[in-house]
Amino acid sequence: MSLDQYYRRLELPSTASPVEIKRAYRRLRAKYHPDRNKGREASVEPVFKRIQEAFEILIGERKAPVSSPQPGPAQTREKERDASPAEPRTRPPMRGADCMAELFVPLEAAIYGGEVEATYMTKGPCLHCQGHASHRCPLCRGARAAAQRKMQTVKISPGAWDGQRYVVEGGGYAGVHGGAAGDAIFSVVIVCSAAFRRDGLNIACDIEVDFVTAVLGGVVEARVLGRALQVNIAPNARSGSAIRLRGQGLTDRNGVRGDLTLHLALVMPAEASHLTDEDRQRLHEMFAAARQRAMRAVSGSQ
Repeated sequence: MSLDQYYRRLELPSTASPVEIKRAYRRLRAKYHPDRNKGREASVEPVFKRIQEAFEILIGERKAPVSSPQPGPAQTREKERDASPAEPRTRPPMRGADCMAELFVPLEAAIYGGEVEATYMTKGPCLHCQGHASHRCPLCRGARAAAQRKMQTVKISPGAWDGQRYVVEGGGYAGVHGGAAGDAIFSVVIVCSAAFRRDGLNIACDIEVDFVTAVLGGVVEARVLGRALQVNIAPNARSGSAIRLRGQGLTDRNGVRGDLTLHLALVMPAEASHLTDEDRQRLHEMFAAARQRAMRAVSGSQ
């Protein structure tokens, strides 16, 4: 009996996959099992046995029986004319399916580029039975393939945007019958840490500025997105004042870039702990004099 006949027993085409074979076997087994056909056991039991035989042969657990009838004269002459052995039936390799997954990209990598580790689920040959489809395998239960967690390093180019796709060849589902694996296709999702606030392509964060620099003005070095920025602080800057750095935010698919806004958060300088009582008194007097000048300026303008 040819393998095609065993496929027909399971009501399948000869191109059916191992998963399809298992699914058809379960369906027909439930339909023709003697325990589910009370009163018809004698008629369904032969069918049930043929289904069981076909399944075990197609998954490799049982060898197909080879019939060897005595050849007649015509068959003998035919064999003499064609003594070449028949080639074994092979199934063509099939490429594995592609795998879709989200790729969570931090702000720093989205703006400046970098490498991001992706973790996603796919399927491949069962690691327990090595894809030999033993129906007693506790992991794949005869399906030959099992879910697997994969890790992939994806290189992100500068200026990545939400929804941008990166393709890793061969990172998808395993092929069948020696076929190539499918691809892993990642869709970018940009994520912000708690230190940043996002509004479309614009991002904002706080930077600390000491009280003296805020009053007198000067340059502050702030570390933003892993890089050092030299920020010019105007005199008399107030807490919450915004400094906008145009074109240093996120990018969209058309190359349009947003802004990075720095909000000033005033802090006391470390040197303040070393002021003497006399120093504090002089500061108090200076601010009191400044307050009086401000009041005179207001009253003079009225």
